[in-house]
Amino acid sequence: MDNNISLKNALSQLQEAIENQDFESAEALDSSIRQKIQQAIADASEGESKTELIDDLKNIQLLYSQLITCSEQSRAKLSGELKKITNESKAAKFYLNSSQYR
Repeated sequence: MDNNISLKNALSQLQEAIENQDFESAEALDSSIRQKIQQAIADASEGESKTELIDDLKNIQLLYSQLITCSEQSRAKLSGELKKITNESKAAKFYLNSSQYR
């Protein structure tokens, strides 16, 4: 049960990291959550604890789905910004190169 509480705490921290788009914290929590899941699976011997574990695993699946969606959206946004900067840089270089011959 103590491990389950710490798993719930880790999941709460993961949810907060997702909401804040703090992907570094989410990455750091990932290995801890994996270890806590393995321990919770090993400890789940009673019917009630198995039911609780199933609920936690569904919650974990949902959180990781949110994390993937959030990171893909962030990547797309950054990619768009990078393309814009690259295009602006090319335009500036073209302008500077063309103005040297006048």
